[in-house]
Amino acid sequence: MKTRLWQKILLLTLVIMVFIGLPAHAAQTETISLKDADSGYKIVVPGFIDVREVEVDGEIITAVIAEKPAKESSGRYKFFEIITTNEDASMIVSYPGTTEYEQIGDYASDIENGKVTYSPTLYDDFEELVADSVFCFDFSVYNEDNEMIDNFIKIYFVFESVEESTVPTETPVPTPVETSDTVQVEEKTAKPTGSKVLVDGADVSFEAYNIDGNNYFKLRDLAMAVTGTDKQFEVTWDGEKNAINLVSGEAYTAVGGEFAVSSGTESVKAVTTQSKIYVDGEEIALQAYTIGGNNYFKLRDIGEVFDFGITWDGALNQIVIDTSIGYVAE
Repeated sequence: MKTRLWQKILLLTLVIMVFIGLPAHAAQTETISLKDADSGYKIVVPGFIDVREVEVDGEIITAVIAEKPAKESSGRYKFFEIITTNEDASMIVSYPGTTEYEQIGDYASDIENGKVTYSPTLYDDFEELVADSVFCFDFSVYNEDNEMIDNFIKIYFVFESVEESTVPTETPVPTPVETSDTVQVEEKTAKPTGSKVLVDGADVSFEAYNIDGNNYFKLRDLAMAVTGTDKQFEVTWDGEKNAINLVSGEAYTAVGGEFAVSSGTESVKAVTTQSKIYVDGEEIALQAYTIGGNNYFKLRDIGEVFDFGITWDGALNQIVIDTSIGYVAE
């Protein structure tokens, strides 16, 4: 498997290397094939400058150099467009990061007419990251049966302002992670939860969803909500293992965007989260879904793991989270 992964990296490098050696030129839109010219997948890069070999922590990697995109009114950045001739391709799932093994966002979107714009939800401030980061954009492709049909190795990007002419050289290079050839992904309908939520008596606004009769909350929102209590826990991302790490007893470190609530009332699509989950270093199985680029976990699962109370007040239509008591199963 590892050999196959490195072969994919080599193929991607060979495709991109075609551009190396060309003189730097004004930004333009460029189409680049992925894996090889016959793969059926390409990316269309606006603001393309060139492709360079970049030294990162003593290693040489090949990176696409492009102009820094402008922030859209939605708060997202459109990095490139993915196009495919594969008729079985139905959905794209991605976990973008930096070469410091740090996940900086999530992305899941349907492919329409063979195209999809890659504009992930970012956890961190892109404007702060862009000055000294090499970005890793990876994506996996699923068919209508939610089976993975293509898994692409991360594509490296460096973004420059128009006046810039150098690229960062101090960010470590990630080690490719082995993945299975076929991954089953479950797709569900998630309905916005209209219930009020109290955390230790305080009214807290969450963007929560009901899936199959269970309430799912954004993981980082829950961590933020119980920080400062005896039931606090930290959330970190391990890009090398494609894993979410939960550490009990540690205060949560905010990344921005916590407790953001949209005004949407329509049902949305939820797909099974593919990341491994570790609690205090031990891998556990928890049902989680990616909704709008964020990971949502069953509230009662998190309550059980970190032993905080969860009750339902039907008369007031409210969910009560109480960190002063332990978890009691339904």
